[in-house]
Amino acid sequence: MQKNKKYLLTMLTFAFVIACIFFFQKDVKAAEKTGTVTFSIERFTIGQGYLIEPCQVDIYDTDNIASVVDRVLTQEGYGYENKGKIQDGFYLEQIYNGDTGKVRIPSIISDGQLQPIKNNAGDLIPIPTNAVNDGNDYGNESGHFALGEFAYCNMSGWMYTVNNVFPTGMSLVKPKDGDIIRLQFTLYGYGRDLGEKPADEEDNNYLKLPDRDAITKRLAVMLKYKASCDEHGYKQAYQKAYNAVIDWNTTEKKMKEVFSALPSEKEILQWGAEYNAKFAESVTKTINAIGTVDLSKESQIAEARKSYNALTSEQKELISADTLKVLTDAEKKIVSLKAEKKTQDEAKKKAEEAAKKKVQQEALKKKYTPSKTSIKSIKKLKKNQAKLTWKKVKNATGYEVYQSMKKNSGYKKVKTITKNKTVTYKAGKLKKKKTYYFKIRTYRKAGGTTYYGNYSNVKKMKVK
Repeated sequence: MQKNKKYLLTMLTFAFVIACIFFFQKDVKAAEKTGTVTFSIERFTIGQGYLIEPCQVDIYDTDNIASVVDRVLTQEGYGYENKGKIQDGFYLEQIYNGDTGKVRIPSIISDGQLQPIKNNAGDLIPIPTNAVNDGNDYGNESGHFALGEFAYCNMSGWMYTVNNVFPTGMSLVKPKDGDIIRLQFTLYGYGRDLGEKPADEEDNNYLKLPDRDAITKRLAVMLKYKASCDEHGYKQAYQKAYNAVIDWNTTEKKMKEVFSALPSEKEILQWGAEYNAKFAESVTKTINAIGTVDLSKESQIAEARKSYNALTSEQKELISADTLKVLTDAEKKIVSLKAEKKTQDEAKKKAEEAAKKKVQQEALKKKYTPSKTSIKSIKKLKKNQAKLTWKKVKNATGYEVYQSMKKNSGYKKVKTITKNKTVTYKAGKLKKKKTYYFKIRTYRKAGGTTYYGNYSNVKKMKVK
């Protein structure tokens, strides 16, 4: 019974794991790119220009406007405060460090073109011409403050347009390829200062502003390919258009004038493609020039990698897979060669250390090896004993006595004498009618090592 319960538990666990894999496999599917949008964050109503300049942003099938805003702010290093979740009810309350603290209200807002609005009690709410950021400061050492709702009055906050339309909730709108998304700070009137028409069709109290969408996209494309546009002489035209866009007082006539002075998007893309191709070709030549890889090429390979990494994502796409493989293979080869050299160097170092140690040992051996002694005599004593006498050696610590019943083999140490002055040994328990052979070896102790001299001459004695 117990065995069946364990089996059932195992099967249920297995079924649960399979179910989890089945139900959650959609979540692990990688998001797919669906296009590119133009994106910017603007503070024109307080005279602070762009917080984030017009840029081209990739979008994915999982995106809504909230996720695009979150991604760009995060990539640019801006923290923010919000209500709701990105996928449900997202509302951007404020962007930290979004206000420089230097406010210059455009005259189009302050000169009477925008009329004060009444509150529910019928009182006029003044336009904050002497604007002071009363919102949460979240200041930093450079004096920047958070910018968002209630920063200058209770009608201040962040709004956004998609293709010149003011939608509602960021979580509800999915971006499409080619969209122009502009996140804009409204100082007064819940967007009236941004050109947002009131719900009441008869209410004409809002600013009539020139269209900035087309020029915003053109600036984004030019900024993406700025170097190539500069090369073609459009640096000044870009700056004039840029200055016109961020100035809320720019007239429609002026906006058209600076826009018409810009190159077409087709021209920009063509220049960008040529510029990218030029850099990609240069890096390709650098990589292919590596040739046969050895350790002398390490810095050259590192420079090739540095050049490749400096390319934009579009430029990298122009580097063929084969060329990139040349670089990666070269890097792997360098790693392998360095490891091999390290092994060789370590082996060489060990061999040198061993040779040095051997030389030192030989020197010590030569210095401390005692001289050879010689057996002077061997005399028979009674009771099958014999007495050996040998020559004293001054540089010896002591002596070892060896005994055998064969002249040229079979010797065993029978006595170690630890005193230099002792030069005799009495051998006992010798068997009758047997011949014994003896020899002596000197030894010397120095520095924890024992050094041995050569064996003495051999003396024999026959026991009768």
